[in-house]
Amino acid sequence: MTNPVPAQPPATPGAVTEGRRKHFDFIQAAVSRMSSSSSTAKGWLLPVVTATYGYAASQRSAEVALLGMAAVGLFAFLDAHYLRQERAFRALYRAAVAGSVAVYEMNTGPYFRKPNGDDQEQREENCRWPVVIKSWALGGFYGPLLLVGLLVFV
Repeated sequence: MTNPVPAQPPATPGAVTEGRRKHFDFIQAAVSRMSSSSSTAKGWLLPVVTATYGYAASQRSAEVALLGMAAVGLFAFLDAHYLRQERAFRALYRAAVAGSVAVYEMNTGPYFRKPNGDDQEQREENCRWPVVIKSWALGGFYGPLLLVGLLVFV
C-alpha cells in the first residue's frame, strides 16, 4: 500500500513555495545573463574601437574613424537592448515576489507596454527605449567613445 501525498494548503500571496523559489531563481538567472551579455558587449567594443581609432588617427583616415563610430553605435544599441531586457526581468522579479504573476511565468512583454503609474518614471520597469538610452550605463560609456571618434574624425 502506498502512502498518499498529503494535500498542500492553498498558497497565500506571501507564502514562498519551492516552485516560487525556483521561479525567483529562473528570473535572477535571466537578469544575470543580460548583465553578463552587456559587459561582454562592452568588452568586445574596446579592442574594436581602439584599433579603428588608432588606425584612423595614424593614417588620417576619416572613413575608418566613421567606421569606428558606427561600431560604437552598433554596440550601444546592443547594450541598450540587454539593459532593456534586464529591467523587464527585474520588474518581473518584483511582480513574482509580490505574487501578482503565475509561478514560472517568464513573459516580460507587459513591462514594455505598461505605464509605470508614477510621475518620475525612474522605476526599473520603465523599459521604454528613450529612458533606456538616456541611462548612465549607456551614456557614460558610449558617449565618451563617440566623442573620441568625433575628435579623430576631425
